[in-house]
Amino acid sequence: MGEKAKDKKRRNTFLQGLGKAIIGICGIVALLSSFLCSLCPLINPSVFVWTAFFGLAFWIIFFANIIILIILISLKSRRTLLIPIVALLFSIPGIIKSYSFGENKDSEAQIKVMTYNVGVFRDYKVKSRSVTDVKQSFANLVKEENPDVLCLQESGSWSGNTAASFSQMIGYKYYSTNKNNGNSYFSKFPLEDITAESISKFADIKKININKEDYFYLVNCHFNSFCISSQEIEYINDTKNIVKDSETYGRSVISKLTNGFRIRPKNIEILLKKLPGDGTPTIICGDFNDTPMSYTYNQILNAGLKDAFITASRGIGKTYCGALPLLRIDYFWYNDNIEVINYKRIKQTTSDHYPLTMTFNINKGVEEE
Repeated sequence: MGEKAKDKKRRNTFLQGLGKAIIGICGIVALLSSFLCSLCPLINPSVFVWTAFFGLAFWIIFFANIIILIILISLKSRRTLLIPIVALLFSIPGIIKSYSFGENKDSEAQIKVMTYNVGVFRDYKVKSRSVTDVKQSFANLVKEENPDVLCLQESGSWSGNTAASFSQMIGYKYYSTNKNNGNSYFSKFPLEDITAESISKFADIKKININKEDYFYLVNCHFNSFCISSQEIEYINDTKNIVKDSETYGRSVISKLTNGFRIRPKNIEILLKKLPGDGTPTIICGDFNDTPMSYTYNQILNAGLKDAFITASRGIGKTYCGALPLLRIDYFWYNDNIEVINYKRIKQTTSDHYPLTMTFNINKGVEEE
């Protein structure tokens, strides 16, 4: 073998070794991230907040480990191959909560509910659109989907008789609005308010009376948001500006994320204590501003409630359609007194959230006598 061939072989060996080392380091970082992510549902952010950041990036971390695994296989790096494999094992509980293998049922449903964060009826993409135009577009969607009850978040203060006018526009007889939290109900059935004062800043509880015998409780939630501006989202998505604008946006983003992570566990603790007792058909819906890898999500699961998306849908099911990727932060939760038939995400992107619908039946056999 000539000297040139030997030099080329040494360079290739060196570059291959360097590549394996760099990918190995990246793998260790991704492994640690996966481990911290797996701890998120167990650690209350109001006590220790920093693990919550990893839960927010679950899918990014998961796909990073997949890419690292593929690269290490292609480099034939047996020694470091175990690193992404262990990381992916840490991701299994997150996959179970974040990816659905469920399916809709063929049976007919008695009731249909829609939940939607309408973003104060402003088009987050087309800023020039008027509120009136957005409301009309949404009214057309409601007429098309025809839910029995409509739960809105960030619907505004409804000054004057605007709520009555909107209710008439979409063809609903009953409505209720809350200026404290921006939540609204529009219903074909009578609404009975049982909201506790302690939850009025972020949730409302209504008893929906279908008829003299049938009813269910419907909780409309909008948990504390991160309140991140569009400029701050652009900062997060543009790595070129991380150093340049770190003073302007970096600290602000971290502060807002930290505040949101710490407040929501307190909200869910209060709400779960105020829910109707066992034997009562109950649904909780709305914008929770937390992912399936959050402490908040885990507390709801521990309370015995079920995620309708996991029951009756497939895929990742992101509900936030803004610039931050793959976030599922809007939910339908239900208890054993509810039989979910269908869950659907509607791909309308006027707001930065998708509307969700759920059809269901009430399980009379387990209601309170």
